[in-house]
Amino acid sequence: MSASPLAVSVKHPTSDEEDLPPMPICRHRRRCLICGGSCAAVLVILSVVIVALALTVFKVKEPIMTMNSVTVQRLAIASGAPSSTAQPFAINMTVVADVSVKNPNAASVRFGASTTALYYRAREMGVARGPPGTARAHRTFRLNVTVDVMADRIFGDANLFDDLAGGSIAVSTSTTVGGRVRVLGLFKRHVDVTMNCSITMAVANQSIVDQNCAQKVRL
Repeated sequence: MSASPLAVSVKHPTSDEEDLPPMPICRHRRRCLICGGSCAAVLVILSVVIVALALTVFKVKEPIMTMNSVTVQRLAIASGAPSSTAQPFAINMTVVADVSVKNPNAASVRFGASTTALYYRAREMGVARGPPGTARAHRTFRLNVTVDVMADRIFGDANLFDDLAGGSIAVSTSTTVGGRVRVLGLFKRHVDVTMNCSITMAVANQSIVDQNCAQKVRL
């Protein structure tokens, strides 16, 4: 009589056991979720802090331009030759404008070359350009510009001789300088500052009798 082999019992997993992932994989996913959530929270906090600083401490403020002084270094009037009918007199004048730009921002402002124009009755007499520079945070940047008058541009004005004979001459200046502000090393803002001045000068002693200035800023 032959012996029959013993049957080997095989345990089949239930449906619930089949759905359960291995324990190491579950822990890895949990760590990834925690790490990803932490990184996202840090990024959100940093974004909020940067935006808050950009709108408060590092908000771009208007630079303040001031005309400290206007000096006439040379004002010479000479009569023309007796035979000269086109120009009965000659005028030479050099004007030095001392301009400063105050930077009220918490970041430095890098300025480009400045331009200063001198006008007599809306007619341009001369133009000068100043070098570029940098105004550090809460510091002042000085601009000293020398303008040589081109006399041939104003000889055609019939009011010039009357103004000189009256002892004073009224001129106007316009100084423009453009700059760039870098906030937190990430954001850049361009700013243009223009200072327009009306000046009355005495012919006798070359002093400034009256001066009025107004500033315009474009961010």
